[in-house]
Amino acid sequence: MFFINRILNFMLYPGARTIVTAQSEYQRFRTLGKSPKIHFEEAYDGQPIMLLALYQKGRLRPDLIRLIKTARAQGIYVLGVNTLKLKQPEELRGLVDCYIERPNFGRDFGSYKTGFLHLFTRRWEGTCPRLLMLNDSVFYSEKRLPKFLEDMMTSDIEVLGSTENFDIEHHMGSFCIAIGSVVLRHKLFKKYWKNYRLTDVRPTVIKHGELKLSKVLKRCVTGLDQFVALYSASRYIEAIKTDRELMDFAIANVRTSKIFAWKRASLKNVAVEFRDRYAIRKEDPGAFTKGVEVSSHEYFEEVYLENFDALYTYIKDVLKAEDINIYDLHNLVVAELGEGFLSGSQVHQNACILLETGLPFVKNDGLYRGIFSLEDINRISTLIEPDEASELLALLVSRPYGGRYLTGWKRAAFEAGLI
Repeated sequence: MFFINRILNFMLYPGARTIVTAQSEYQRFRTLGKSPKIHFEEAYDGQPIMLLALYQKGRLRPDLIRLIKTARAQGIYVLGVNTLKLKQPEELRGLVDCYIERPNFGRDFGSYKTGFLHLFTRRWEGTCPRLLMLNDSVFYSEKRLPKFLEDMMTSDIEVLGSTENFDIEHHMGSFCIAIGSVVLRHKLFKKYWKNYRLTDVRPTVIKHGELKLSKVLKRCVTGLDQFVALYSASRYIEAIKTDRELMDFAIANVRTSKIFAWKRASLKNVAVEFRDRYAIRKEDPGAFTKGVEVSSHEYFEEVYLENFDALYTYIKDVLKAEDINIYDLHNLVVAELGEGFLSGSQVHQNACILLETGLPFVKNDGLYRGIFSLEDINRISTLIEPDEASELLALLVSRPYGGRYLTGWKRAAFEAGLI
């Protein structure tokens, strides 16, 4: 059945691409001549700005309200740009400083463009010390927000992403990037937003939006050390080298979904690698290598290893040796966890780990993309407040895995990343 579906999706792809492109161009035509509407705007006085790209209908999600209140408490000017419409926009007065609604075309980068052009028109970039661009494609956890916003907005790093991504090429997740004044005022940065062409076609937005934005930001910073992520892979790897509790947490909370092909770190992989690297089988006594003798039978049985100490004890027992080098074993575990962390989109791949280390949000499409399993969601839920866990669960399950629940051309479009 799997191969039949793959063949069917392949056959439907050209039509799916045509439909998605046509829908985008139809929406472009429908929104021609329509301008963003500024519902209200408070005076700006040179404070840091949070540009929040929204896709909210009727009312704001509770987690977004908590985010905005936290930002306001830290003296941040909130500029909200919504692609949909709220029932009572005026109710946001006192919560949002400037609220704009725009035609529904261009996805989140359309809202970012509206926000940045508004900022440039007002010439706020001349006095703004720092700007944080965020969108609502993530669910925000309140207790982690104050420190996170402080870390992002008080840093001297010119471009500070929340997380990074090594898919296709290294770039920052565009759902959360803090930008310093030297970049805000840079002519290349301004030119990028003025020339950005809106589209609803997802791969095009990724290519000319997220990926190209990172390229432009790299050209605008004064040095490569000024383009980094707060929760970077290097920070994580350094942390698990010395923090055994974090290492054990990462071992116990590896992503479990098998749908997406990104690497999932496993102590089984470590055990097999350690055996292959250091063990000498009895039937090959002439082998000259560091190691210990082991029997040739299948000795790595199914067993639950929940932390580093359990792995060490198990290997020591199975290999029947007293001189297992704990340093070598530790390095293998660090490498296995590090490679797993680096694989794919880090914010999706490492949701539990990032929450544990302080990142205050979870990607809303984790279940829809097949990256989260329900087991993963349950683990994530234990790391946030019960009321937030209920909100997050409702948000995630409202978009179940597209590869299972979509049909026809939509399924083909989903499998190809078009939607």
